[in-house]
Amino acid sequence: MARGLLAEGRVADVARMVEPLLPPGTGADGEDTGLVVLRTLMARVRLLRHGDARRAHALLAPHEPLIDRKDVDPNVRAEVALWLGWAHAWEDVATYDDARALYFFDRAERLFRQALNAGGRCWTLLGQAHAYFGIDEVQLMRQALDEAAVLEETLQDVQATLWLQDLHTRLDRFQGRYACARLHLDRLAALAHTTDDPMARGRALAYQALLDADLGRAPETVLESARAAEHLLAGDAASAGRPLLDAFRSHLRALIRKGDLDGADRLIDRARRATTGIPDADAYLLEYRARLALIRGDHATAGDLLDELLRRLHHRRHQSAAASVALVRSQLLERQGQHERATEWAHRAYHSAREAAHDGRRLETLLHLAHLYADRGELGRAREYLRESETLGEYFSLLPFAARRFYALGHLARTEGHADEARAYFTQALSAYSLIGDVYQTARMQLALARLGRSVAPAQTRPLLDTAVLTFSRLQARPELDEARALQAAWPTGAEGTPEMPETALGASLAQASLSVELVAEAWLQAAERLLPNRWLGLYTFHEDAGWSLLHQHGTPPDDLAFPSPTEPRSRQGAVVWLRLHAHGPCDTASGPAFFFGVAAGEDDPAWEVAEARLRPWLPVAALALDHARLRARRLTAALPDDVAHNGEPEIPLKDFVYASAAMRQVARQIHRIRASHSPVLITGESGTGKELIARAVHATSERKHARFLAFNCSTVPRELFESHLFGHEKGAFTGAVRAHAGVIREAAGGTLFLDEIADLPLDVQPKLLRFLQEGEIFPLGARRPVQVNVRIIAATNQDLEALIRAGRFRQDLYYRLNVIPLRVPPLRERREEIPLLVRHFLQQLRPAGTPVASITNRALDALLRYDWPGNVRQLRNEIERALVYVSSEPAPTIDLEDLSPTLLDAVEGTPTPPPGPHDLILRSEYNLDDVLAGTEKALIERVLTETGGQVTAAADVLGLTRQGLYKKMKRLGIDPARFQQRPAGHTGASVLQAN
Repeated sequence: MARGLLAEGRVADVARMVEPLLPPGTGADGEDTGLVVLRTLMARVRLLRHGDARRAHALLAPHEPLIDRKDVDPNVRAEVALWLGWAHAWEDVATYDDARALYFFDRAERLFRQALNAGGRCWTLLGQAHAYFGIDEVQLMRQALDEAAVLEETLQDVQATLWLQDLHTRLDRFQGRYACARLHLDRLAALAHTTDDPMARGRALAYQALLDADLGRAPETVLESARAAEHLLAGDAASAGRPLLDAFRSHLRALIRKGDLDGADRLIDRARRATTGIPDADAYLLEYRARLALIRGDHATAGDLLDELLRRLHHRRHQSAAASVALVRSQLLERQGQHERATEWAHRAYHSAREAAHDGRRLETLLHLAHLYADRGELGRAREYLRESETLGEYFSLLPFAARRFYALGHLARTEGHADEARAYFTQALSAYSLIGDVYQTARMQLALARLGRSVAPAQTRPLLDTAVLTFSRLQARPELDEARALQAAWPTGAEGTPEMPETALGASLAQASLSVELVAEAWLQAAERLLPNRWLGLYTFHEDAGWSLLHQHGTPPDDLAFPSPTEPRSRQGAVVWLRLHAHGPCDTASGPAFFFGVAAGEDDPAWEVAEARLRPWLPVAALALDHARLRARRLTAALPDDVAHNGEPEIPLKDFVYASAAMRQVARQIHRIRASHSPVLITGESGTGKELIARAVHATSERKHARFLAFNCSTVPRELFESHLFGHEKGAFTGAVRAHAGVIREAAGGTLFLDEIADLPLDVQPKLLRFLQEGEIFPLGARRPVQVNVRIIAATNQDLEALIRAGRFRQDLYYRLNVIPLRVPPLRERREEIPLLVRHFLQQLRPAGTPVASITNRALDALLRYDWPGNVRQLRNEIERALVYVSSEPAPTIDLEDLSPTLLDAVEGTPTPPPGPHDLILRSEYNLDDVLAGTEKALIERVLTETGGQVTAAADVLGLTRQGLYKKMKRLGIDPARFQQRPAGHTGASVLQAN
């Protein structure tokens, strides 16, 4: 009953039902499993309703040993692991530990699979997604959410749906998919209202404030949501977690944009007090204090704050935050005139943003790099970075990014001496910053135009300069204020100019503004306002579903504003004349909104008649610019690239990586999915399964593929030299150390270090490796200070590390840090269908130069298929290499039964050919090896189609293929899926699905 109430979202009712049944205290190991179940229910309630990770952890921590007890129901063990994982994933300094969280989720997922518990698996995947987001592993987060979404559809669990929408909102915003984020946010807000969950309502409001700030909404709009979120979440910061911090950050962004720097200072003080229970919250808030100091020109304070931030932030787990801090540091150094160091820090920011897969921050950094290289006179490099920024051009439909782009283009044009071009770009940047209400940046653009205005348009620019002086004075932005006053004092008296006719620059202005709908609207209204000053001017959209909505306006609309018929290109409604921007042809609103321009004009208004004649030819141009901007914005909603490459197969760029089984396809797909990750990987599997090859595949598909891959075997180094080999030493660090040694960690800097046989790592060295994984720094022997090194660690073992932990031979905390991404390599006996493929590969690889490739008889291959291969792939390779020694080259080199080793022949004598897992092989004497491979693949696909009733989608999922990839294989092999769509009575198709 309690679980049913939870599924309906009635969490408070469950709490009232369960709490009286729990005995005092936190329980103990060995407690009745019925009470353990009640404690897991209560822990879930404390987390989901109240965000109380400390209480949830206290309820379940005594029962952690129960997870390993095989005499206890797997569902009970899994529930304990699940909610311990959630407690450690929650943003509370008392419980947060991302590595332990992922460990518990991994255990829970395995147990729930064993118990065929879809609901438990769904919650485990949601927990994994939550934990991955905390360490910037967004690709892994998306994979977990995609799998959770499939399960959530079958559960009818309101709380699971709520968390799915919550996590999707965070992820889509992080990846710049703002329309998708808004869709999930709306669903989250509706569910939070339905379930009367104040924490969920607070989270929804916090995310709304973040989205509005990202999209350049008015500061007051952001402030409204942020303050409401703070009200709901600030009662208990540890319970609220990261969303409360997000609310404060949105609030700060809005205050800084509107120029309330003193209010931002006060809010930072309040936010720091309110978020003491949230990990790394203080560091995030100090960044805003550094930004305030930068605006005020207090460079010393800004530098001290950034130094403190860099000490606090763990870059390996917070790459997006590290990128932001490095970017601010670069901006500070630029203002101090240290352009070389500023460029170095900008490159650091770009590297961190790329590792975090944060395209928005990467784009900011690219535009800043273009600015820096223009300052340094390296104009070719500046243009290169601007061209690279265009690969992320969909972001330019958002006003904040459009503003940065125009500023960078204007700065480059000014540096190249193209004053008119620079003025056009700075004007667009000024419009964008004005539209988003960014007071400081608006004044900076006014100052940039003033620098050009004395030679280009002094009469139009002087008012901008005067406004900028007032703004900088109010903000106490000392460097800009001093420059603006100096320009003001030197400004030529009596400067006059002829107002520019709107047509002169309107075409170029609309083309430049076509990045953003708002910018196009502003450019159009500015041109119209020059011809029709002091009037109401408005742009509206009409859509068949949504009706009329305001896009942008200048002035105050009439009280009796009435809208025209959407089919009329021109009409009058009272005191307003309406023009449809598509001046000719029918109004088509089926594929998108139509745009209408409204003007307050009298019946006989000569000024309007002149203006209409001059603006009418530009109506189609404005409509085209609006359509272009609207379509550009829609690209932010496009799906991410699929996780597969050619023919539906994951692309692993290693010629030795050959596979055919569903189990290895799953490994290949997982390697492909983690290609953007930089987290540690732990590869487990029996000896000889190819763990180093898997490690090389992870490296070859990652962004580190052009850097070094270094393998280090922990079992081959003498114990007394281990620390020196791993971390390095300085000259004279110990007796006999006549020269310094970098150590393998530093030798692999920028790339990947593969630690094979990690179970043999000496116990006294394990804390030092743990420190490196946590802090990203090492202490070489004899060194006086730590050394920062950026290396990805991949570890492998054929031993049971959990058993070694229980025996006291391996540190549990190190295991958690290494096991962030687990990969299991199945033994060869579980993937026998790959044996023919591997045999062909080894026959080609091992043949002597200049000799033909040997073949193998069917009876020899049959023996290889029947053998159990305790040494796995390595043993198979050795067997082929050994057999080739005895092969006669006449008439053609062929391996036959008598060429195989006696040990293998004795082991398989009299044994039947086993099926390869759940699949049958077709072996006939008239087949060569290629025929055998094709027959194996065909038998496998037909078996799965039989088990799935001919359902191609289900069969593709079991085989680890896309639908397209499976259709291509069926066409090549002559398989008709329609033959398998009549299933025997009572057949459920469960066997293959469970086996895979």
